[in-house]
Amino acid sequence: MRSFISRYPVLTLAVIVLSIQFAIVLFASSLMVEGKRMHDSPEAHMVFRFRVFWPLVFAVLLTWYLEGRTGLYKLFGAYRIWRVPGKWWLFAGSWKFLFCYVGWAIADLAGWLPWPGAAQPMFDTEGGAHRMHIVNLLFGMPFIIGIALVEETTWMKYCATRLQDKYSAFVSCTITGILWGLWYLPMLLLGEGVPDGIPWYFFLLSMVGLAILLGWVYNMTHSGLILLIMQLVSNIAFYIMPALPVAHQGDARWVMVFVWVEVAVAAFVVIRYGPKDMGLGPRPTWTDPKIPDWDPRKKEDPSSLAAA
Repeated sequence: MRSFISRYPVLTLAVIVLSIQFAIVLFASSLMVEGKRMHDSPEAHMVFRFRVFWPLVFAVLLTWYLEGRTGLYKLFGAYRIWRVPGKWWLFAGSWKFLFCYVGWAIADLAGWLPWPGAAQPMFDTEGGAHRMHIVNLLFGMPFIIGIALVEETTWMKYCATRLQDKYSAFVSCTITGILWGLWYLPMLLLGEGVPDGIPWYFFLLSMVGLAILLGWVYNMTHSGLILLIMQLVSNIAFYIMPALPVAHQGDARWVMVFVWVEVAVAAFVVIRYGPKDMGLGPRPTWTDPKIPDWDPRKKEDPSSLAAA
């Protein structure tokens, strides 16, 4: 068993996590009242909540099983790297807004879609398209932060970095994006836990594009903290911008414009930096993560951080 997991750590995690995810979603859907949504069925909603943290739980357990404390240092060590050029912080804090606004401006100028506005009425509580107001965002922040930590640690650090031991950065991030999208797919088909109204194939395409962008940024900076900020911005942005179908009476064209821009930028990154490393230097891998040695039992060496 140990030799199999050591040889196929990503496959093992994927099988376990996807199996749990599909089981939870199917069981929750069986508890739903026909014609009602998840929040109208308290028992179904309670079961549905258990889906969130399993990827991180098993990423930690499998890493501990294979490598003990040293593996956990690899899994979480990149979150300590914050000394990167300011342009990466700027990109991490603005990327999703930038992609949407650029795409919508092009669509508006070309006469394809009207400009939807820069932001939703955040203080309007009428419901419908205005349900994503500031109160929902503030109350949802603990969950938003938690799911960002789960996703970046599980998919980008555990999966993508391990895959880069064997495959090119492009292939590794593509596989990671597919697995990441499959984790969301049963929720998307159920219409719960993810924005409703987005075609499933477009959603999977978006997840592949996201994984490539995150992989590029990580390979350029080696900073898990930058990736965490990017994911936080990704989860927050659609609370603010009128991108989702719910803001347009079910019309998904505005969010599809964002996906096209995301995929176009991802394609540019692969072409510009090459599919092998998607960066300026050798790609970080699990066996050579290129992060400072970290042992919390020892006093931190300032020189190691400066070298980062």
